[in-house]
Amino acid sequence: MKRFFFFVFLGFLLLGCKTEDKEDYHEFILKGSFDTDEKLTITIEELTPADLLVLDSITTDASGRFVFRMEMDEAGFYILRESRDNFVTLLIEPGETINLTGNAKDLRETCRVEGSEGTSLLFELNDRLYANMAKVDSLADLYRKSRYSPDFEQIRHELNKAYTNIFEDHRQYVKKFIKDNPHSLASLIALYQYFGDKVILRETEDFKYFKKLSKSLSEVYPTNRHVIDLRKRVSDVKRRKMQRQLAEEKLAVGNTAPEIILPDPEGNNISLSSLRGNVVLIDFWASWHDPCRITNEILKEIYEKYQDRGFEIYGVSLDRTREQWLKTIEKSNIGWIQVSDLRYFNSPVVSLYNIEGIPYTVLLDRKGKIVAKDVDHRHLEEYLADLL
Repeated sequence: MKRFFFFVFLGFLLLGCKTEDKEDYHEFILKGSFDTDEKLTITIEELTPADLLVLDSITTDASGRFVFRMEMDEAGFYILRESRDNFVTLLIEPGETINLTGNAKDLRETCRVEGSEGTSLLFELNDRLYANMAKVDSLADLYRKSRYSPDFEQIRHELNKAYTNIFEDHRQYVKKFIKDNPHSLASLIALYQYFGDKVILRETEDFKYFKKLSKSLSEVYPTNRHVIDLRKRVSDVKRRKMQRQLAEEKLAVGNTAPEIILPDPEGNNISLSSLRGNVVLIDFWASWHDPCRITNEILKEIYEKYQDRGFEIYGVSLDRTREQWLKTIEKSNIGWIQVSDLRYFNSPVVSLYNIEGIPYTVLLDRKGKIVAKDVDHRHLEEYLADLL
């Protein structure tokens, strides 16, 4: 079986799990016969949830043959590396005896395996990824060759459409792979696989796959650290969804807006509630975000028009650096209240107001009650005409 196994996501939780049914076996055996005319030194590494650990090395004989034994407590993912870019990744269970053959200088393309069902599944998964990525490479070549064509816009449209179809094909394949192999650790790889630099399955949109795989793997590997880690991730997603739901209930139209108290550029804490009596637009923005800066220019006109009638803007920046924040305020000549804890999307206001993207606004009446959320500037004046 041809071998191509390359992960963009190497640091996620892909790797290694306990085999309860094979607890009497604590050793695996690797046997290799690689095509070469010289002795080779091959490194064995383990992929853990957070690290790539060098475990040992193997020296083949002049004919490329070797035998390697290692004690293990859990099934896991191991890299057999001849050089930086020449390696194979194996899914090994305790008690397995694995036979490898192939060209020593082209392991990823030529390596074949016997004696490891998990590794065979990994090869299938990544053969499909490699085939689809090769199609994408062909599209990229066509794109480059067509850049100066008079029909380039039409060609680009067709190429984008073709890419989308290829990506969707692989996405559906990954879903089916997980569905067909719910008790295999290889499905962990599928769950977190990337297509180039693009995530295939997302925790939010495709949560059911994370949830189902966590349940099915837990039936086979209940105490394994990596399956436990997956369960924790699933639990965290559920918790965040619950938090968002509770926050959304608090943010319902007609409710009093949650309090915000943050420092302004001079370091003075300014509370949202201190603006009661005004119609207030809470504007969540950041100086590093171009659409936010464009929106600020539009808000300046509205603010100047309605400020004297009791309209105020409470700008909450999700910036990371004070210098950039202040520089943008000065350069854009922003005259309304500005506050920030400079904690980026780690700021408590993000979860407090269920912010998933910026710019984001919340409009309050004179009593501090929510009138509307994510108000488009084109409709803001319509609200202000009623509220003022």
